Amino acid sequence: MTASALPAGPGDWKPGDSDGDWMIDDGELDWEDIRAFLATARSGSLTAAAQRLRLSQPTLGRRLKRLEEALGGPLFDRLPNRLELTALGRSVLDSAAAMGDAAAAFARNADRLAATAQPVRVTATTSVSAFLTLHLSDLLAETGADTGTGLTILSTRTALNLAQREADIALRMDRVPAEGDLVTRRLGRFGFTLYARRDLRDDWSGRWDGTPVVGLPETRRRPSQSGWVDDIVQGRGARIVARLSELPMRLDAARRGMGMTLLPCVLGDAEPALVRAIEPPAALCEDVHLLVHRDRRDSPAVSAVVDALVRLFHRHAEALAGE
Repeated sequence: MTASALPAGPGDWKPGDSDGDWMIDDGELDWEDIRAFLATARSGSLTAAAQRLRLSQPTLGRRLKRLEEALGGPLFDRLPNRLELTALGRSVLDSAAAMGDAAAAFARNADRLAATAQPVRVTATTSVSAFLTLHLSDLLAETGADTGTGLTILSTRTALNLAQREADIALRMDRVPAEGDLVTRRLGRFGFTLYARRDLRDDWSGRWDGTPVVGLPETRRRPSQSGWVDDIVQGRGARIVARLSELPMRLDAARRGMGMTLLPCVLGDAEPALVRAIEPPAALCEDVHLLVHRDRRDSPAVSAVVDALVRLFHRHAEALAGE
């Protein structure tokens, strides 16, 4: 089969080799190999694609190699720290994406018809996930998840694909995709600022000469939370003593007096041992948006979770914004 003849949909399947793969009837192309190609193309990384597909990197690599052999050429240029599509890879990407969308639509329809209840999966950043965890009992009670379908919270920076059923609901900061059959709703504002233990410093006005700061991973990107912290540290004469990527680690470091650090206001203000070093800057306030695929929004379980999230963010709007 040539690259131009790549099927536009899952087609007719039959059992494949002893590994349990499923083959297209002409025997040359394997849907799992195409799925591996699609995940790699979308993530630009073997590591990220393997995590998304729950495969080992060697298995993912074998599937890509098998597809390349079937199509007669390389699909990616292996560059330092990233992969780029070759001309062949770009020529088959749309067809592969159509197959993936068709398979996902089939799975979503099957979900709606399934008699057994499945947990509603909510994906969010670490900060938003921490807020949801604080109010988990309320969410479970309001949605009936404590006695019915259940609730899964997926804390990740990766934008999980709702069309591919990687999650049912996404809560995202500011960056709302312009494409896709998604329904979106703004939930509120999330404020951030610097917090420190009360005994770290008596006066936070003026310069902070020598004050220890637990920063975020270094970046040159502006605007960014890490960049903002680095700039204010330099401007006020403080010093970065460590950089921690995850919110729970920074919160723990602040509690133990290791230095001031950036936290969401809804978490920092709830810690009796911590105080604000400055008021929340407008530059760090971010809108939180709820996204759900149009095919899933009418599901009773998903709809119940959406309604509960809207009410939760409304009740805590001032605390979330740091007001």
